[in-house]
Amino acid sequence: MRVRAVIGIRMRTTAVAVVVLALAIAVACVVVVVLLEESLDRSVTESARSTGRQVAIQLVREGSRDLSASDVASTGDTEAVTQVLDRTGRPIAGDPAITGHPPLTGDRPAPGQETVETLPLDLNGDGADYRVVSQGVRGPGGPYTVISARSLEPVTEASTRLTLLLALISLPLLAIAGFAVYRSVGAALRPVERMRRTVAEVSTRDLTARVPLPPGNDEVHRLAVTLNEMLNRLHSAQAAQRRFVADASHELRSPLSTISTALDVSGRHPETTGELVPVITRETARLRELVDDLLMLARTDDTTERPATTEVDLDDIVRAEAHRIRAEGPIKIEVRAGPAKVRGSEAQLRRAVRNLVDNARGHARERVRIASWVHETTAVVEVSDDGPGVAPEDRERVFERFVRLDASRQRGHGGTGLGLPIVAGIAARHGGQASYVDVTDPSYPGAHFRIELPRLEED
Repeated sequence: MRVRAVIGIRMRTTAVAVVVLALAIAVACVVVVVLLEESLDRSVTESARSTGRQVAIQLVREGSRDLSASDVASTGDTEAVTQVLDRTGRPIAGDPAITGHPPLTGDRPAPGQETVETLPLDLNGDGADYRVVSQGVRGPGGPYTVISARSLEPVTEASTRLTLLLALISLPLLAIAGFAVYRSVGAALRPVERMRRTVAEVSTRDLTARVPLPPGNDEVHRLAVTLNEMLNRLHSAQAAQRRFVADASHELRSPLSTISTALDVSGRHPETTGELVPVITRETARLRELVDDLLMLARTDDTTERPATTEVDLDDIVRAEAHRIRAEGPIKIEVRAGPAKVRGSEAQLRRAVRNLVDNARGHARERVRIASWVHETTAVVEVSDDGPGVAPEDRERVFERFVRLDASRQRGHGGTGLGLPIVAGIAARHGGQASYVDVTDPSYPGAHFRIELPRLEED
């Protein structure tokens, strides 16, 4: 890993390209050399066979008595020699270079037959390999054996020279290819380096900078688009965080100011302490509620936190919340708790349903309906009321943090503006969603909020 980090992608890519090209050239050179050797080998064999046939034709026509040295001689040296043996295997004619030499091979093919073999012959004292073609001939004076031998040293020399030539040609080719790949990779990575510099200069205080988009529609262009989209998300998240901090500070300032003022008045006028206690108590409760909501939002935003999950019966939560509301006020509660089982955090899901129920109770005129059911693979909890409802243009905004549509709907009931955002966050953490649904029901003309979660399949 350290070597990879030190070398860099340009050098690694160049090295891989050069190695692959070197292997390809090596394979090609081996193929060329092997084909050349096979071609030269066949040529040497055919040359030896042709020379032997010429001598055999002479033997068939005139016999060994009229066979002159010029009829047998090949090249006058030991590179190509011809020898004629009688029926007893005694040399009766041959090249001057091998005069007095014993038979070149022990093979004695029958007339009309031929044998081809490669033998080391000690003609020059070096024991070089020869291609030996032996042909049986029937002519005047008995059967003869014509032996034609050709040295394979030219084949070896030719293949060696070709190998050296190809190696010498390959070295500059590899150097040129390596240089070209190095420059090409550098040119391809140049836009990436510009993007890196741009991203490195982006600070947490200013996320407005964007990386330049290179031309084309290749991987580098898509990388730039992805980086810009990521910067857009970070900018949006930063703006949302700043708004959240500002809104939270504003919300916390109000009860703190009230408590501070009450304490100051109580200190200056001790006789008013009894009258100010309810005010301090109310604002302290509001402050505690706001802090609890902020902590819950932080938990729903923290994707690294993994709360314990169990099987949760949403219909049990619906019945429990309905019982709680009946005990707290004169609002009529209608319950339609159909079986709906999910997997998740029971405490968080109970908090989500409670927020919807409290929201409906705070704005209902006479009645609230709490229902749960299952639709295909989705478990649903819906809370409806007969209050003023929510205008169509505001039905998405109600899930934003610290959003109050009007003073009478939220602040008058002591809400923090975080109840519905908490519901949306909990639903998202459980793989579902919270939404405002447009339902036409004369009995409940107000708001209809719904939580949809993945249903837990029964075994």
